[in-house]
Amino acid sequence: MIYRRLVLSLALVLAALPAAAQLPSNATLNGSYFFRYLNINAGGATDLAVSASGIIVFNGNGGYTVTGTQINSSGPGAGSATVNITTPSQPGYTVFSSGLFSMVNPMDPQNAVIFGGVGAGGVIVASSTDSVDVDLFIAMPVSTASSNATLSGNYFVSSLDFLNGDYNTLNRNTFFSMTSNGSGSLGTVTVKGTASNLGDAPTTQTSTGASYTVSANGSGTMTFPAPAGVAANNQLLSGAKTLYVSSDGNFFLAGGTGFDLIVGVKALPSSNASTVINGFYFTGLLENDTSTNGGIFATDGVANEFPNPGVEFSYQRVNADFLQLDFDQTLALAYFNFNPDGTDTSYSDIQYAAGALGNIVIASGLGTNYELNVYVKILPVTGTGVFLDPTRVQNAGSNSPFAASISPGQALTLYGSGMVTQTASAPGGTQFPTTLGGAQVNFSWTAGGNPVSVNVPIFFAGKQTSGGSDQISLLAPYSLPTDGTVITIQVTNGSTKSNAVTLYSGPASPGVLTQPQTGLGSADILHGNFSVVTSANPAAVGETVSLFMVGLGPVSPAVNDGAPSPGNPLAKVVSQVQVFVDGFQATVSVQPVLAPGFAGLYQVNFTVPAGVTTGQSVSLEIDTLDANSNFTAVHSQATIPIK
Repeated sequence: MIYRRLVLSLALVLAALPAAAQLPSNATLNGSYFFRYLNINAGGATDLAVSASGIIVFNGNGGYTVTGTQINSSGPGAGSATVNITTPSQPGYTVFSSGLFSMVNPMDPQNAVIFGGVGAGGVIVASSTDSVDVDLFIAMPVSTASSNATLSGNYFVSSLDFLNGDYNTLNRNTFFSMTSNGSGSLGTVTVKGTASNLGDAPTTQTSTGASYTVSANGSGTMTFPAPAGVAANNQLLSGAKTLYVSSDGNFFLAGGTGFDLIVGVKALPSSNASTVINGFYFTGLLENDTSTNGGIFATDGVANEFPNPGVEFSYQRVNADFLQLDFDQTLALAYFNFNPDGTDTSYSDIQYAAGALGNIVIASGLGTNYELNVYVKILPVTGTGVFLDPTRVQNAGSNSPFAASISPGQALTLYGSGMVTQTASAPGGTQFPTTLGGAQVNFSWTAGGNPVSVNVPIFFAGKQTSGGSDQISLLAPYSLPTDGTVITIQVTNGSTKSNAVTLYSGPASPGVLTQPQTGLGSADILHGNFSVVTSANPAAVGETVSLFMVGLGPVSPAVNDGAPSPGNPLAKVVSQVQVFVDGFQATVSVQPVLAPGFAGLYQVNFTVPAGVTTGQSVSLEIDTLDANSNFTAVHSQATIPIK
């Protein structure tokens, strides 16, 4: 298991940044924030629902105080107890320069850590993914001059509710639109959704005379009168809800005295969702899939949206209650298929709505899939001089987003400005240098209380590449920790240092090399005769092929940083590696190795399994497992053509 990010320590404190760089830091969170929290695992023998809401006051320097109310279930449908939330004995939070966020969880008596990000409008979306808490945490700044007029116009609403704490038989999701008149009235609201005890079928109910109030600080009440003639346990959404509205009126949080979480986003002013939803978003998800093969899980992560060519690169840290473990997942998904109103209803088990001028996307489940999902835009970061973009430190194979863990020996690509003096490449088959194109890159961390600093090998330095950005491609040191330790990366050009960028370590970060070199498309695979597997020369069922990739982590015997891998003895991957083709597990014929004669390039030989779809390209998934047989990373972006 990746035990990453379990402890807040001095290692999480950002290095000093150049004064000119406009980057997030602990000072980004300074003042009062409303929050709402929903959890369906209290860490006991039986999962218990927990909900909470209140105010967190961040001091801008890594500390906070909290006041609020927490509701603890006694068991599904067995009652609950309400308690006051108090500030932990050692409260702490950290904001990295990318906007990544961590905080001691005040709702957890064991003080687990919530992880996520701070995005547009100061909205935080996060989850305690490395703990027994399967949860979703959302927060936003308290306002100073709000009123009923702040909540005005058309809104999309999503909600997730475990009525009476019962996540077995009383799950409910809603996804609907409503209009606020800016004076306290929502009029007649048509609530659409699903409920477990209503057969998981699409259901429509009418709430007549819905209303709201908003005070100066953005708090208030939103009331949905019960639909006429509908029994309490059959109502999708009803009653008075505590309401928190953002100062610009583009987003709101709400919830009642039970186990629910409601989010609302102001609709886009025009039907341009497919152009405004682009770039990086922090994501948070809580899901209870009640189907036979489902289960309870939560995620935090980052999604990179590309309307053209229509793809989402996604990284998620997954806390799966049904597996009782946490794991990293990187994958490519299809871009949203937005309707003219900004919704995406093209999926069978989830529906999306874009709003807040493109800064927020919300989602709700369908059928037996009960979930709430929130995307919050990551604001662009800038800097002058030698600048390393903290949101563009990427896996060199998969191009997975920056939030993914860094593993020993992993190939990474950094983007920024002023980092490189001239374009240069290191020759293959030789020791890669630690200075190339005028650039050096330093990795530093703390081990056993002692600082460690390593200048890493670089194999490409590009001046003004990739749309005007400098590019540096490198190999992480093999001495890198694998336990979630925070790693600081800094570029030096000549005598000038860049801003420091901090990320988490992990045992593996698989990235399959593809053609073209985007992380999408046909994987770099060779037949047994060393010809390339292509659509014109596809692999066959039962054939053993060789896959090439990066990021499989430590090897034995050890190899020097940046040195070509020896052929005798072979440097074997320490972790167990599994390959799935079109969802069928393939036989990995020998323990994967560093490809002889290459630096940082891993080779995985596997046999194409029976049962895969033939005559087309199919999915290729790589899983790695640590010494305790727990998932540490999952990669699913590349494909393989099959005869």
